Amino acid sequence: MVMTQEEERPDGLNLAERIRRLANGRTTLDVAQFQFIGLEQIRQRYGPRWTVKREKVQQVARNFISKRCSPEDVLIPGADGFLLVFGSRTGMTADTAAQRISTELNTFFLGAADMDDVAFEAHHRSMSVDDFAQAFGDLIAESHDAPPAPARGQETPIGYTPVWDAKRQALTTFFVTPLDAVTGHPLDWDNSSHRHINMDEMKLKASEDALRQIHASGKKALIGVALHVTSLNNQHNLARLFSVMASFDKELAKFRVLRVSGVEPGFPRIYLEDVIRTLKSRIPNIALGFNWMEPDVSSALKLGPSAIGFSLAPGALGPHAPRAELFARIRSAVEVARHYGVPVGVEGDIPPDQVQRFAMDGLTHVASPRIWPVIKDLPNAGGWPISRLSQVVKCA
Repeated sequence: MVMTQEEERPDGLNLAERIRRLANGRTTLDVAQFQFIGLEQIRQRYGPRWTVKREKVQQVARNFISKRCSPEDVLIPGADGFLLVFGSRTGMTADTAAQRISTELNTFFLGAADMDDVAFEAHHRSMSVDDFAQAFGDLIAESHDAPPAPARGQETPIGYTPVWDAKRQALTTFFVTPLDAVTGHPLDWDNSSHRHINMDEMKLKASEDALRQIHASGKKALIGVALHVTSLNNQHNLARLFSVMASFDKELAKFRVLRVSGVEPGFPRIYLEDVIRTLKSRIPNIALGFNWMEPDVSSALKLGPSAIGFSLAPGALGPHAPRAELFARIRSAVEVARHYGVPVGVEGDIPPDQVQRFAMDGLTHVASPRIWPVIKDLPNAGGWPISRLSQVVKCA
């Protein structure tokens, strides 16, 4: 990527000085490259007009990306895209942020006049400082003027997603939820990714810390953690997770809920059976999380889960979504699960009126950040009557 020069900033630091500050005391830098997709074809299509078009696109894209950056991040425009050097986010959090920005940017361009034929792709890399300097020119120069700053570790902060129990009309369970270190919002995670193990291991550790914390304070609540099925279906990864579980307080087992998430339609039941059997030897409350289009709920219920649930993707309840089919499928699952004595839940961006409908259809558990936002401190389980949903509707 060919870099352009950056003006002096109000803080008096130019581009090279800002990069040097990030590099001091660190062995690696996390960078994301946002590059045009099919740049040569775009150039040929626009011919001489491409220079003007590119300037417009880059100005819009730069403003868009900048609004999603931390003050410590460094955004560098180039001839074929942008380079974002992360100041605080590292590893999987940096990769997630890069992919989220790329997706949102492309969605924005699709709806923008005269720019809907432009798209970017993001590539995240963790690079040594030396490799960064070699790849991107003289942006980093060795500095002997200032002592190295201490290396900063990146910890992903943790929040908790409340789960409403429609039968008891109470918030009884709180699922461990990684947060974006910059925004404080729930971390956007690519659920189609197969790199779940690090995140799952971290969430599992956080769930035990949360359980010990809440019960040491005299409070009572269930703590949940969702682990991706791909982590549990890999012997090496499973051994890592079991190593974490080995330190769990057995006295708190009844307050712990583990959900096997990411079970896509058609996932082999023989593998799912192995996962449940293995986990139940350590944790009694095992729930299964499905796509709402799962065609064979009955065979999953025969495996003996403590609960099942359905995840709704963004827009699944939108005006143009197949809502009738969704409600029919979930209502059918509730009827089947009733014969097994297994409660059914749903999670997603669910408005109050749809929560009421799910409750009328017999669903037991609902998680909707729109109504019950992620919290940072664990409370006691407490009453939350269904009548409050009507108040939320009025306030919306």
